Amino acid sequence: MRTWLVLGAVLAVTLAAVADALHGGRATVSKAKPVEQTSGSRIVPPGAPSGFMGTVYYSDSQDGCRVKTLAIPGFESTKPPDSRSCRFSLSPDGESVVPGHAVWKPQGGLVAIPGASDFELASPGSSQTIRIGGQTPAFKPNGTLTYIRDGELLEWSIHCPNRERLFTLPGDNATARCTHVLSTLSARSIKWLTNTRFVAVLGGDQIAIVDHGRTVARRAFVPARRARLELSPRRTFFTLWLDGNLFGAFDRKGDQITMPPIRGIRSLAWSPSERWAMLATGRGSVYLFRPDTGDLRLRRLDISARDLAWR
Repeated sequence: MRTWLVLGAVLAVTLAAVADALHGGRATVSKAKPVEQTSGSRIVPPGAPSGFMGTVYYSDSQDGCRVKTLAIPGFESTKPPDSRSCRFSLSPDGESVVPGHAVWKPQGGLVAIPGASDFELASPGSSQTIRIGGQTPAFKPNGTLTYIRDGELLEWSIHCPNRERLFTLPGDNATARCTHVLSTLSARSIKWLTNTRFVAVLGGDQIAIVDHGRTVARRAFVPARRARLELSPRRTFFTLWLDGNLFGAFDRKGDQITMPPIRGIRSLAWSPSERWAMLATGRGSVYLFRPDTGDLRLRRLDISARDLAWR
């Protein structure tokens, strides 16, 4: 089992050294001082085509959290979904928004909306929803749905043995499915890194990486009332959020990656290529940077945002 860095101790030392001159903006941790670039600094390489950086969606905190797209040369400024959601979950194609922290199927067309003790499955453009008894819904890269029920991690499957109890979903061409038990695991949050490897926030303030049913890494973190996980587009990285603030970013092995010394990060969005990332602080300041490069240059954007998404 791989030994992780002592995340809690590292975080405590780091935060003690932080002096947040911008009250939620840039903060220095060492003598290597981040260079904050002006809004006129170049982002896109010379000769890059229009829209090279993709489309960034954000909830404008100065306009009632209306969802907008970033209008900067090099980015594609498309018409965003009509929504006022300070926290939002954007569909893979960027055409639909669900308020709060919902989970979209990677191929699109289906979203799982968590509730207190169950979750809803919904489809854009349809008023029909299905309520499922269970928690922590998640999708594998291949689109398979998993969730926790009665302390067991279940997955939906169309490969069902004879005499297996089957069910169908409305509007799904009557495709029969069954449920398989993957493991006995009670988790507060689960994200699939591959079709066999997932990261989970467990009870007792622990985080674990499980591959083919075997725990390959486990580590405790600082106690928190709420803990959740998010993934980068290619599932190369995952982030751990405690009580709404970023605790750390990690690779598939569980190793922590280098992030800018920014205080009070409340939202983070990766570019589709994962070469760039954008973050928003608790006060709405937005920064663009290159993750895990050791390069401390930051670009502060002339917008204010509560939440971010990048397509």
